[in-house]
Amino acid sequence: MKKLLVLACLFAAATSSALADDFIYGDNADNGAPYVFQIDKTTGAVTNTYTGLSGFNGRGVVVVGTTMYYTSATTNAVYSYNLTTKTDNGPLFTVAGSRALSTIAYDGTNFWVGDYSGTNHAYLYSPTGTLLKTVSLADCTGYCDGLEYFVMNGKGYLLSNEADGSVDNYDLYDTNGNLIQADYINAAAHSGGTTGIAFDGTDFFTSNIFQGSLNEWTEGGTFVKTISLTGATSSNPFLIEDLSADYSQVLGPPPAVPEPSTFALFGTGLLGLAGVVRRKLSC
Repeated sequence: MKKLLVLACLFAAATSSALADDFIYGDNADNGAPYVFQIDKTTGAVTNTYTGLSGFNGRGVVVVGTTMYYTSATTNAVYSYNLTTKTDNGPLFTVAGSRALSTIAYDGTNFWVGDYSGTNHAYLYSPTGTLLKTVSLADCTGYCDGLEYFVMNGKGYLLSNEADGSVDNYDLYDTNGNLIQADYINAAAHSGGTTGIAFDGTDFFTSNIFQGSLNEWTEGGTFVKTISLTGATSSNPFLIEDLSADYSQVLGPPPAVPEPSTFALFGTGLLGLAGVVRRKLSC
């Protein structure tokens, strides 16, 4: 019986989902050279500041392991940056037909990129710069600056805010751009301007761009708390547009957790196998 319990625990551990990251990264819009904060999501303290980025007026950010990808409001390029060496790698690819880019997200293989040219478009691009899909987000009125990809019940979804820096909500879409639920996160009562959004594998975090704080929400969209941010400087103040957790730690889709009946069948199978072995040994 003890062996069955150990096997069950190992099986459950193997099917566990993504691990929540310790940090949230925020790209700032200061009408100057972009800079990105690494923020302890528990305390709200800035633990690192990444400077020397390309472009002007920061917008989107995605972190995957030791590589950061980002956009600015004045170019149509997605750039990459080495977080370990703090070295800017320059443009990764450009988005044809767009004058400027906004928020970005990552689905484990490709990038979702929000347009900042006035449309409600989001583009799915490969890391080599191939356009894979264009979707229109119905409740985005243009210049939307909060977009996240996440997995729920084994299926990928998009969450987007509705405008640029206003007090608005986040709507749930499928990855074809179909509106699933308006106001999935109702941020109006808890914000002075909602912009970027990140998912850490457990909860969502949204940026209150004009208040120097983040809001935390459950996966189902329930408000948890406001996190006040500390550690900015006069030269690099808080004006966070987009947010990212480390996608290499939080992305799914996770394997489905087995039902109790599955464990029962698993245990029954092991017991049956043990009986067969005993019979063969007794022959």
